[in-house]
Amino acid sequence: MPLLILIILLAVPYLEFLVFLEVGNAIGGFQALLLTLLTAFIGIYLIRKQGLVVMNRMHQTLQQGESPVEDILHGFFLLVAGLFFLLPGFITDTVALLLAIEPIRSLLGKVIVKNIRTTFYQNKGPKSKGPYDGGITIDGEYTEDPNNPKNIDHKE
Repeated sequence: MPLLILIILLAVPYLEFLVFLEVGNAIGGFQALLLTLLTAFIGIYLIRKQGLVVMNRMHQTLQQGESPVEDILHGFFLLVAGLFFLLPGFITDTVALLLAIEPIRSLLGKVIVKNIRTTFYQNKGPKSKGPYDGGITIDGEYTEDPNNPKNIDHKE
């Protein structure tokens, strides 16, 4: 996993540079720069507006006593999209634009929740069982009574 992160960190700027050069050759370097800045400003505005909608929906969900997991995931994806809009480049702007679309965020959220649940239920329980694991646990209280030789606490 660390190797994958390193490859992504090295590949994304390189690919962004190549795409920027191609767009710059097609429409001009200054226009490509202006387009990058324009997508950043429009994207941040869009993310801010959608973030406020998600915050209001989360507040309503909490007021109704329901779980806000879906809204939290939407907020997380909007945060990632906002960060991607701030990074200069057309690839990250495209990914951010995709994350700004609500059905795509919903689909990604469902996939992530499903994978988390599957991982949790597959790894449920201790890795190695000790001599006292796996039995029935009975919760109780114990007090020593000098008048009771068997130390049994009878509650009636």
